[in-house]
Amino acid sequence: MTNDNLMELPLIDHEIFAELQDVMEDGFADLVNHFLDDLPVQLKHLRRAVQERVADDIFLTAHKLKSSCGNLGAMRLAEWVRQLEQAGRQNALNGVPEMLEETQAVAEQTMIMLRAQVN
Repeated sequence: MTNDNLMELPLIDHEIFAELQDVMEDGFADLVNHFLDDLPVQLKHLRRAVQERVADDIFLTAHKLKSSCGNLGAMRLAEWVRQLEQAGRQNALNGVPEMLEETQAVAEQTMIMLRAQVN
């Protein structure tokens, strides 16, 4: 997927988000807040793995984060993280620092939108 195509993905898929909200009911805000608390931690782990060029750590951290993003409907972030996961899996680390920077920017936009949804 090209960067232009990634930008076409919604930050939040409102259908997935609303469905999860219906299912989780009272626990929904806690789930989103846990994600918002954990996301910076996971991004920090990714940054360290990228700086140290440890492909397995990039893969494992991105894999975990991708699932969380997808479950909440954070589609654009999930796709950026999927690309990091793939790079780690294939030990193809050229361009990974740039991917991480884009991922960080999308994560910040996503967090703003999620906070607005639960407040």
